[in-house]
Amino acid sequence: MTGLVSVIIPAFNRAHLIGETLDSIIDQSYTNWECLIIDDGSTDNSEQVYEVYKNRDARFVFFKRPALKPKGANACRNIGLKEASGDYVVFFDSDDLMTENHLEVKVNAIQKFDCDYVITRTQYFNYKNDDINNYYNLDKFPLTAFNYVSQKVNWLTLDVCVESSLARSILFNEDLQSGQEYNYFSKFVHNSINAEFLNELVSLRRRHENSIRGKIDNKSKLIFEAFQSKWLTYLDLKTIAGKDSKIFLIKKCLFYVAKGRSISYPSQKFKFIKSIFKELNLRAFYFFPMWLCFSVSESKGYFFYRRLNGSKTIHLR
Repeated sequence: MTGLVSVIIPAFNRAHLIGETLDSIIDQSYTNWECLIIDDGSTDNSEQVYEVYKNRDARFVFFKRPALKPKGANACRNIGLKEASGDYVVFFDSDDLMTENHLEVKVNAIQKFDCDYVITRTQYFNYKNDDINNYYNLDKFPLTAFNYVSQKVNWLTLDVCVESSLARSILFNEDLQSGQEYNYFSKFVHNSINAEFLNELVSLRRRHENSIRGKIDNKSKLIFEAFQSKWLTYLDLKTIAGKDSKIFLIKKCLFYVAKGRSISYPSQKFKFIKSIFKELNLRAFYFFPMWLCFSVSESKGYFFYRRLNGSKTIHLR
């Protein structure tokens, strides 16, 4: 079992927590790793913490996000991908923990199955796991590009270990503040589905009430963020995705515009309207009564959404 693993961690104001994360990396049974910490402009004493760990272990490397790069984990992960020198890439978060065999399990599997990436499991260590246990579904549905885009199968960013050339060939969309992992892996599965799912728990996630999604307490903002994730993913995929994936994304965009009661969501309105009719043809006309009905009755709005789908059933996530 050989191969350098690059662990990429974006970090912002985690001085009080990141030490636990870095300790869990130091404790790995697999020792051939480097850890790239990319700071996103922290205002606490994070830099001092990084220095302590760099002095303790030369496998830790610290970078600052340049001021010209947009703020956010996306830009930090892209910097990490550029700077990584490993044979494999693992994305991790600055407040989560690795089990002691985290890297060993992943590297063993990617070499044993000769695949492009492996997917493992995560559980919360400070919150109930009812939802996350039903999150993956890779034992129920095959891994296909459409099944990921439509979220029949799913995983968390820290679940994956990727062959480095594949990881570097795809960038995180730096215009997204929410749904960025969905966007990244939607592009990812259109490059490769040569993967292996291991039903093994190797990551421990920390639940925060003040997470990005937790902060979005305004309903219209929540819906707008969902729209942005699907629309920008459509734009990123429109030349490489199958028809079924593009139709799914456009229908979700229309649902969020109607649900949010705002036609101002798309900034490129002509491109948006053109895409609607390109993907849906005449079914696109169901959007207008759907948009009107959501202001009166959700059931009536869903009635036209079903017509937009061309079916009598609804599958929403």
